[in-house]
Amino acid sequence: PSATGGCEPLTVVPIAANQPDIITLDFDPTTAEYAQFSIPMPKKWNEGTITARFLWSHGSTATNFDVVWGIQAVAVSNNDAIGVAFGTAQTIADTGGVTNNLYKSDETAAITIGGSPVAEDTVFFRVYRLATSGSDTLAIDARLHGVILFLTTESTTDA
Repeated sequence: PSATGGCEPLTVVPIAANQPDIITLDFDPTTAEYAQFSIPMPKKWNEGTITARFLWSHGSTATNFDVVWGIQAVAVSNNDAIGVAFGTAQTIADTGGVTNNLYKSDETAAITIGGSPVAEDTVFFRVYRLATSGSDTLAIDARLHGVILFLTTESTTDA
């Protein structure tokens, strides 16, 4: 969770004995909330745009299953200040429906990473639920399980 406007801390929802627990970050249905992570990018990354998909679920609800997820990023090079603004966000809407099912959103549009990305940068990501969007109708917490990132590489190895 982000220090300001953060989502709930890791939540564990047990399903049944000998079955996977649901371990998530829960995002509120009425307020935009945020979480952050960072990844040192591989040398073979072309420093261009990326896309993302969201893995999520929800608890029991009778109607209104639409969620809007968002993501933005900024690249930080060696010996650069970390306190810099994220790049332009991209959002994607997805529809749930069945309690405790895993949903995978479509890919976002291309995400332009803020800063001036170079090989081996660390990229800081901020993800959020845009609960204030009219397209987000899920009246309960949306549970984020993970984010799949897609990037373009310039070579087959990091050698």
